Amino acid sequence: MNVVVKMKLLKKDDRINTDKPIIATTLSGLFVKSSPWKKAHKLWFDFVAHELNDESIKEWMHRKDYFKGVDIAMKKLYPKKSNDERTKIARTLYFNCVFSYIRFNKDKLINKDVISYFLSIKKKYRIALVSTNSSEHIKELLSIIDISDFFDIIECSKPEEKDDKIKVFSRFLKKYKKPAIYIGGDRKDTYEFCKKHKINYVFANFENADILPKTKFVSNLNELKKLL
Repeated sequence: MNVVVKMKLLKKDDRINTDKPIIATTLSGLFVKSSPWKKAHKLWFDFVAHELNDESIKEWMHRKDYFKGVDIAMKKLYPKKSNDERTKIARTLYFNCVFSYIRFNKDKLINKDVISYFLSIKKKYRIALVSTNSSEHIKELLSIIDISDFFDIIECSKPEEKDDKIKVFSRFLKKYKKPAIYIGGDRKDTYEFCKKHKINYVFANFENADILPKTKFVSNLNELKKLL
C-alpha cells in the first residue's frame, strides 16, 4: 500500500490523542537523506559568491560559524534591509535549493521504509518534528516529500531565525511534555541539549557519518526498532 494512502487511513483520534508519548524526530538523515541540505549549503555560497563577484565568500562554507559569512554576504547584497529581512531572504534562497534538489532526485532520497515503520507505530506514539527548517517553508517541504499529514507535532524555526536547533528544541519543551526519545541526525549540539535536560536520545546514523563521541547511535532501521 502506498505510504500516502496509509496516512489517510489513520483515524483522527489516533492522530490527536495527547495522552500518547511523543517521539521527537529530525527530518534530514532519518526520513530523507541529508544530501539535499548539504548540497543546498554549497549551492547557496556558490550563488552568492557569483552574485557578489567575490570568491572569498566561499571560505565560510565549511566553517562551523558559517552564518557569520552569510551575514557578511547578505549585508553586501541588501545593505538597506534589516537583519531579520536579510535572514528571511537568505533562508528562502537556501530552501529553494533544497526543494529543487529533492524534486529532481526524489526517488533516491526518501527513506520510505522508515516512513512506513513510523506510520505503523502512530497508534502508540505521537510523532513530532523538531526542525530548523523555516515555518514559512516546512509545509512545501513536507508536501514535496509526500508526508504533509505525517507529523502530529511540528516545531520549527521562525522565518527570521537563523539555523539554531537548540532554540527550536527549547521552544518545543516549553509547549509539550518531554519526549520519550529524540531521534536525530549528525548535530552534536542537540545531543548535548538532550543530556542536559535528561531526554532519552539516539543518533540515527543511517548514512555512516563520523561517530559523534559519547553519543548513542543506531546504524539502521532494525536497530532503531529495538529501541522503540
